[in-house]
Amino acid sequence: MADREIRTEQQVKDKIKAFNKQRAGLLFAFIIFIGILIFSPAAEAEALPVCLTVFCSAIFLLCGAAFVISFRDLLLLLIVTTGIPAVLLGLGQIRFELFLILLLTNVGTVFTASITGKAVTRSFTNEIEEINRLKTEATTDALTHLLNRNGLEQAAGTAWALCKRDKKKVGVILADIDYFKSYNDTLGHPEGDNILRQVADSVKSCFRRETDIISRIGGDEFLIFLSEVNDDRILEMAQSLSSSIINLKVTTASENNPGDFLSVSIGVATSTPQPDDLLVDLYKAVDKALYRAKRAGRNCISFHDKLIQIGVPVETSFPVGVLSASTTSGDAEN
Repeated sequence: MADREIRTEQQVKDKIKAFNKQRAGLLFAFIIFIGILIFSPAAEAEALPVCLTVFCSAIFLLCGAAFVISFRDLLLLLIVTTGIPAVLLGLGQIRFELFLILLLTNVGTVFTASITGKAVTRSFTNEIEEINRLKTEATTDALTHLLNRNGLEQAAGTAWALCKRDKKKVGVILADIDYFKSYNDTLGHPEGDNILRQVADSVKSCFRRETDIISRIGGDEFLIFLSEVNDDRILEMAQSLSSSIINLKVTTASENNPGDFLSVSIGVATSTPQPDDLLVDLYKAVDKALYRAKRAGRNCISFHDKLIQIGVPVETSFPVGVLSASTTSGDAEN
């Protein structure tokens, strides 16, 4: 939340700078025009102090009306524009009545400009917050608050390009809740949504790096894109995720489920992207890996043509090719 507020505040500051910059040229032209009007009739030197005093107040008034200025900056401008007439008053160059009138005008300008600036800033803030909200809704899954498919494509596309440029290895984990449809059918959709939120929280607890890109790309599918990761680390994280889901202790709702509790099937794929490689090819690879895990009976991890059963040492994992065709039973159910 704090990061979002800081980002919004910076966006408002940038917008105010652009707002002021757009008006700077026109204001400069007005200042020249007013200067000509004020100083041209002053043929005698005695009138110059009065013209200078009026000119300073006119500039201050224009700045307060044209720009969005903070209250602190307005006070600084007030000190400057009041200081010059005060010096001239002390030297006896202008009358006290004129000084008082311009002082009151400048003070009024401060409060008027402050109120106007706050209103404009509030308008900018509301506009930026609305834009950010719409952007968030377009890229975020409303149920789990993870990235949706659109958000994933934007974030992963950028990360993929950076890793391709720097020749760094990337990895993708695709997790699918085993027989999730049975939870909706048995417990109802509200409880099914609650399970999805619990799974999403488990995913977030397992992948904490700022560069980890976590998304829900389907009803019960979660995809994690990892930058700068090696094979051992990504396998370790996949196993941690699988164990974390089982440790939720959500009782299975399907007779076909390979365990007593909610579990996930996981596909893993890694790549060191080359100049001509496409991100979609990595997605296809991890999708095939997930399919192999589901064919193998679910509640396992498929990685590099090997299947890793949860709770079984990696050294004892077996190649996909040795799987019996009998392991495909029940695959028709989600």
